[in-house]
Amino acid sequence: MKRKRLINSLFAAVIAAAVVLGAAPVARADAPEAIVLEKPRHRQGYYLALGNYALVTQTWEKGDSLGTWVGTGVTIRMGQMMTRRFGLGLQIDFGASSDGPQHASVTGLSMAAQWELLRNFAVHGGVGLGVLQLTDDRDPDAELRGAVGSGYFLGLSYDWFPFKRRLTGGFAVTPMVQARLIPGDDVKGMVFLFGVDLTWWTGLPNNQLDLPAAEAFKKQQQ
Repeated sequence: MKRKRLINSLFAAVIAAAVVLGAAPVARADAPEAIVLEKPRHRQGYYLALGNYALVTQTWEKGDSLGTWVGTGVTIRMGQMMTRRFGLGLQIDFGASSDGPQHASVTGLSMAAQWELLRNFAVHGGVGLGVLQLTDDRDPDAELRGAVGSGYFLGLSYDWFPFKRRLTGGFAVTPMVQARLIPGDDVKGMVFLFGVDLTWWTGLPNNQLDLPAAEAFKKQQQ
């Protein structure tokens, strides 16, 4: 039953991500007259980010706390800024923590949204598939325990662009903090992540940017 729920949730999340991410560029191509020119800035277009995190898990089993365990995690994020401040994408998480012989592994696949509150500073939120598995080395024959189902996260990030040669897009160093909730019937978990993403922003093409004529011509010649 848990395996079936896992497969169904994974399939739904992937299909939803494909629909959202695939529909955006098609809509722009079909209706170019609807494009609003934007001032050039680095945090524009599509993005792809790879993050390395310190991870802390707080788990409960049948109402009893199992304590706070420490580990590491990796996050992959991809998506697009749909407007100047609002973006949609997909987030994939992998992580593990431990306390002596006890271990927790965390996996997530979420539809992710972000809103830029201040310049380059954004709040993130998402919902999707969450998997939390617990194991104990003292009993290797024991059945896997954990939670499979919905997962929710909330986070904050800041994109720092060390290189300023591009008018739009470019490479960013992105410190980020996130909190993830994985609820379950017998096992529940809170996951806290602290780390840095390496992010690439594609930027916008010239025909979507509000550029002075001289600057637009110079960019077209490059």
